[in-house]
Amino acid sequence: MRRTIGILALVAVLVAVAWATGLLDELTDPEAIRRRVVAAGAWGPVFFILLAVGSFTVFMLAPVIWIAGALWSLPEAFSYSWIAAMVGSVGTYMITRQLGRGWARERVPASIRLWEERLEARPFATVMTLRLLLWANPLVDMLVAVTEIPVRTYLIATAIGMLVPTIFHVLVGVGGVEMMDSMPWWGWVALAVGLVLCVVLYRKLSPRPEPMHVVD
Repeated sequence: MRRTIGILALVAVLVAVAWATGLLDELTDPEAIRRRVVAAGAWGPVFFILLAVGSFTVFMLAPVIWIAGALWSLPEAFSYSWIAAMVGSVGTYMITRQLGRGWARERVPASIRLWEERLEARPFATVMTLRLLLWANPLVDMLVAVTEIPVRTYLIATAIGMLVPTIFHVLVGVGGVEMMDSMPWWGWVALAVGLVLCVVLYRKLSPRPEPMHVVD
């Protein structure tokens, strides 16, 4: 109980500090993010990752990632964005494991909890599917954290499952025709493979309602 209270108090303090310093405003202002990252110079990537992790906690990661393509080359933008998504996801996973199963279950919606049975039956494929469909969603990390899935399985499936959605979001940030012109051949291949995986894995693993039995 004391550990839970301590973690929640720390999170509350961090949110309060972010609000007081205006950091929360940065998460919703693309131009402000761009200025801060550029002004940080060599520390720009570090600042970007920290800002992206902060936005992850409030379900606002995508707008920050979209800016990456305008700041760096595509390989650099993808690398920094993928690292940020991984740090946010693994951090949420670790904190949830500390807070406990009961705390997490109260906060994960039923639509996400429907995957729990498949997570424990086919953990790697199911985590991959959830990542492809929902990308860096903290609710996925909270759900997996309270199951019996091995940490190693979670980490590998998350690291691989984050690849295609992160590429997509970085390229979205480049924008329209410019995105199509600048996308390398491997980007199209990755997106095509990711789309096929989404369809196949979703059809194979998506929770289905139990059949109704008619009582005579």
